[in-house]
Order: sequence, then structure tokens, then C-alpha cells
Amino acid sequence: MGLTLVEKIAGRHADGLDPGTVVRSGDFISIRPRQVMTHDNTGAVIPKFKQIGATAVADPAQPVFAIDHDIQNTSPENLAKYAKIEAFACEHGIDFYPPGTGISHQVMVEQGYVVPGSMVVASDSHSNLYGAAAALGTPVVRTDAACIWATGVTWWQVPPVAKMVLKGSLSPGVVGKDVIIALCGLFNKDEVCPRA
Repeated sequence: MGLTLVEKIAGRHADGLDPGTVVRSGDFISIRPRQVMTHDNTGAVIPKFKQIGATAVADPAQPVFAIDHDIQNTSPENLAKYAKIEAFACEHGIDFYPPGTGISHQVMVEQGYVVPGSMVVASDSHSNLYGAAAALGTPVVRTDAACIWATGVTWWQVPPVAKMVLKGSLSPGVVGKDVIIALCGLFNKDEVCPRA
């Protein structure tokens, strides 16, 4: 049986495998994602980075900070958090997109960080939407993001793929989003989690 797109992309981003090793759903692998995006929660990732004893970012071109979640909050505390994030980015040579630049995932695609065939992780549950760009996106928790900053790699289990066959055509006025919302209603008990 051939490889799925998820298996192919995961295999290309696997770290430490012998040449020619085939990656399959269910495999635990070490991955070196093309990018790791964090947004406002970068403020919580920085202490994790320091707690693991890291002092330098393994590959400053790998992390991307795109602030977008709480930009209307102009409290001194929030502005101080944003200043701390920007200072950390400047200190380590990390690309920083300040509040008002755009939605973080949109920034990732529009600025060329997410490209077809790439694997991009983000400390955000919506990172799987990179599939719309023929890329592999997956969320990571804050500690994993910090470890990727420090080492460039993390472990990952290649998920199985949920195959859905849709037949027929859409009625006038029905769009793709309607199909996705209907599927979410049909699969509302985690039947497709974690699946690609």
C-alpha cells in the first residue's frame, strides 16, 4: 500500500532515521519541523525554555512569534508581556510579528513559512489548518515548543488518516464550510481524534 500525504511529509521531517526508512501511521518518530509558531502564549513558553536549562535557540529560523490573540488588551501587564516576547525574539534572532499584523496562521501562510510538503507545528489547536496549503500542521503544548526551540526536534506519533468519501454535489448556496460543520456534527464524540 502506498503512503499517505501525512506519512510522506512526516518521513521527510523525521530526524535520525536511516535513509530509506518508511514512516507509517502509528510510528513514534523524532521530527524536525520546518517551523514552530507561538503567539501570545510565547510569554508562557519562555519560562519553560529557561526551566529546561536552555540558553540558546537551536535554529533561530525555526521559531516564529505571531501575536494575535489578545491584542485589544492594552493593560500594562499585557503590553509588558508583548514587550518581553519581542525582546526575547530580538535577543535570539527570531522572526516576530507584532500585534496587528494579522491572524497568526494567516501570517504563517502569507509570509511563506507554511509551504506545500512542509511540517509546521504550533502551540495552537488550529495548526492542523495548514493542510489547506498541502502542508502538515499539528499542535504542540508549551513545553514541547520550548524543547523545539532548544533542540530543533521533538517526538511525534504519526496519526492514522480518517478517510471520508463524499458523493454527489452541493445544493445551490451550500459551501465547503457547511460540509465541514455538518461533518463536525456527525463526528462529535472524538471519533476522528487524533486523526489526520
